Amino acid sequence: MYELQTTECLPQSQKLDFFRDLVSETFFPMRIEDNRKRRDIFSGQLGTRSLSQLGLAAIKSTPVDVFRTKDHIASVTDDMYLIKIQVQGNSLIKHRGHEAHLKPGDFCICLSSEPYSLHMEQDYSQIVLSIPAALMQERVAQPQQHLGIAMSSDIGANGLFSQFMTMIGARLDSFDGVLAQRLEVNALDLLNTTLEHSSDARRHTFFDAGVKIEYLHRIKSFIRSHIADENLTPAQIAKHHGISTRYLHMLFEHEDQSVSRHIRKLRLQLCHAAIIDPASSSYTIAEIAYRFGFNDASHFSRAFSAQFGKSPASCRRIKGQN
Repeated sequence: MYELQTTECLPQSQKLDFFRDLVSETFFPMRIEDNRKRRDIFSGQLGTRSLSQLGLAAIKSTPVDVFRTKDHIASVTDDMYLIKIQVQGNSLIKHRGHEAHLKPGDFCICLSSEPYSLHMEQDYSQIVLSIPAALMQERVAQPQQHLGIAMSSDIGANGLFSQFMTMIGARLDSFDGVLAQRLEVNALDLLNTTLEHSSDARRHTFFDAGVKIEYLHRIKSFIRSHIADENLTPAQIAKHHGISTRYLHMLFEHEDQSVSRHIRKLRLQLCHAAIIDPASSSYTIAEIAYRFGFNDASHFSRAFSAQFGKSPASCRRIKGQN
């Protein structure tokens, strides 16, 4: 059965208290604070509908902060998963150490038996799907891994799920009990598909990151062991590791330097260490430069001075004086 309650006809002084009580009775106890810049225009509305085992609510108000604390949790025994789908405005949800910034179309999952908070900086509306914990755990594998994470509508099937629920939320008063049961089945199936896809995507992202780290480690070791080769190039490195030159450059995108710059910097560091090392004093600076892949003494001297602010000869003299 559909119910719609609003603060519209109440005196302004009673609106926030009425809305706070209404939300707490519909879901469970929580604290709601008004964070409007103008304190004379609060308004709120809540429409609710029971499907079969699920609850569905369409909620909107002027800006508020919502807190579900340990004290609130102690008074409730039935655990519920809450799927909060952003319809209008933006929100920030903090849950399980995560911060989920939601824009319209995104959603986030919270568990009623754990603390969370919501921050609404502007007028907003959300669709909230309430699922008993036992049913959620039966229909979705490891649902707790998704808690507090922003499920962006731009990724995978997230947008499809939020669109489906938003359309249902806009028609809470227009379907009978039989249709409600069918929509519940569809909603759970679509949620399961969406979360499975999100889990796979996160696993692939983690796997891809692990592969990249391993490749970088191997490539850097290869570069160090072949640093004396004056012909060491990105193309040669890529060929040795069975990857494209483009992929090699992509691996170094987060290193704040290109492959060639990494090679040159390593060569200069090794030359600098050798120049100031007494054990290498029998070698000329040109021999040291050649030993680490430089074949042009003038080019080496300029690069060395640019890197360390002193010429190779100056470094050797300063070290000798020390």
